[in-house]
Amino acid sequence: MEFFSLTDIGLVRKKNQDSYITVYNENHDLLVLVCDGIGGHKAGEVASSEIVKYFGEVFSSHKGFRDDEDVITYLKYHVRVASNIVYKMSLENSEYEGMGTTITGILISSIGSYVVNAGDSRVYGYGNHELHQLTKDHTYVNELIDRCIITPEQAKTHPKRHYLTRFLGVYEDASCDAYKVSGFNEYYLVCSDGLHGYVPYEFIKKTIEDRNMSLISKTTTLLKKAISEGGYDNITLVLINMTGGNKHE
Repeated sequence: MEFFSLTDIGLVRKKNQDSYITVYNENHDLLVLVCDGIGGHKAGEVASSEIVKYFGEVFSSHKGFRDDEDVITYLKYHVRVASNIVYKMSLENSEYEGMGTTITGILISSIGSYVVNAGDSRVYGYGNHELHQLTKDHTYVNELIDRCIITPEQAKTHPKRHYLTRFLGVYEDASCDAYKVSGFNEYYLVCSDGLHGYVPYEFIKKTIEDRNMSLISKTTTLLKKAISEGGYDNITLVLINMTGGNKHE
C-alpha cells in the first residue's frame, strides 16, 4: 500500500481550516481522516485539528479489530467522544463558540476497508475502471435530491447548497455513517469539498487511472486543478494506492 497527502489554503480563504491524518495502529491497520472546519463559524481550524489529534492518539495505540461490528462500533464511539471534546472546548472559551467540523475517512484493516463520514467531504473508490463515491453528502440539498424535490443539476446552484445536516462539535452529541466497503478498490481518495466541489468527476477519474503518472503526480495534478478552477476553498486530499509499495506523507 502507498499513499500521498496534500493540503493547501487555496486562493481565497485567509486560513486553512482543513486538517488530516494518516496513522497506523499496532496491527498496522491504516486510518485516514480529512476534517474540514465549518466555514462561517469561529475557530473551524481548531475544531478540525482537535479531531485529528484525538484520533491520532487513540488509534496509534489500538491493538487491532476482531470483526466488522468491532470496527463500526469503534468508529461511531470515537466520533461521538471526539465531537464532545470539541463541544466542551466551545463552552469553555468564547472564542471557540459555535466551532465545528466535518469528518470523513477510511480505515483499511486486515479484515477489510471501512468508511466513516459526517458532512460533505468525500471518500471515493476506484476499481474495475470506475470511480465511485463511497460516502453520502450530509447536506440540505442532498436531502432534497433524495426526496426528488430538486435534481442534482439544480443542486449545483441552490442557495442552500452549502448547508450541512451532520457535523461534529457544534452540539453535545453527534452521529456519523460507518460501514464496510464492498468489493476491491485499487485506489481510495479522501478529500475535502475544496477538491470535489470544483474538480469535475471525469478529471478525477482520468487522473487516478493514468498509468503513466506516479501517485505523487496524480495527487499534485488534482490539487493544481482545484486551484486553477479558482481555489475558492481550502483543499485537502489523500490518495491511496492499495497495490503500491511505499508511503509518502
